[in-house]
Amino acid sequence: MAARNASITVESQNFLTEAINKERDTRLNWHQKRRGQDAVKPRQMEVFRRNIEERSKPSEALMERLPAITKEQRFNKKKTTDWDALVTKSASGNVNTVLNMRPATPDTNSKLYDGFTKEGKGRYQYLQSRYFQIPEEKFPYPLLNSWEYGWRLNDVVKKEEIKKPTYGRTRIVADTFYTRTGAI
Repeated sequence: MAARNASITVESQNFLTEAINKERDTRLNWHQKRRGQDAVKPRQMEVFRRNIEERSKPSEALMERLPAITKEQRFNKKKTTDWDALVTKSASGNVNTVLNMRPATPDTNSKLYDGFTKEGKGRYQYLQSRYFQIPEEKFPYPLLNSWEYGWRLNDVVKKEEIKKPTYGRTRIVADTFYTRTGAI
């Protein structure tokens, strides 16, 4: 009889469930993206053809039977940053987003090419501007279960309602999370 693992909690089980689901979704997206493509062609015939060509001049009949060597373009592919290219539609009409994070604004992207990180510019400024954005602006939906607790908190609690407390403690959680009947 196997021993029970006492260190597994509800949190760790939810983490594992979330990780498994995310991996499953990634695999399904990969499969769906490559469904219509041919399988990876073995390069055995290509190697065989080159060996024959190097050794001696083969007969025309043999050359006609061998498949032609075609090289795929590997570099200088056209890059697309269009949002429509990042969203795919499946055959059933469902929309699958390839990226989880929304693209940065052109103003934020321009910071990448302005100076060096060592000077406090460039990549450093870009990362700082992305860091100070709230998750609702960067992501279309909460990616983690823990994000759901504070998601769209600005819609519930207005900034005008939050006052500086006299003794340094706030009651945001107590006012928004617990019920109004007095029961905890």
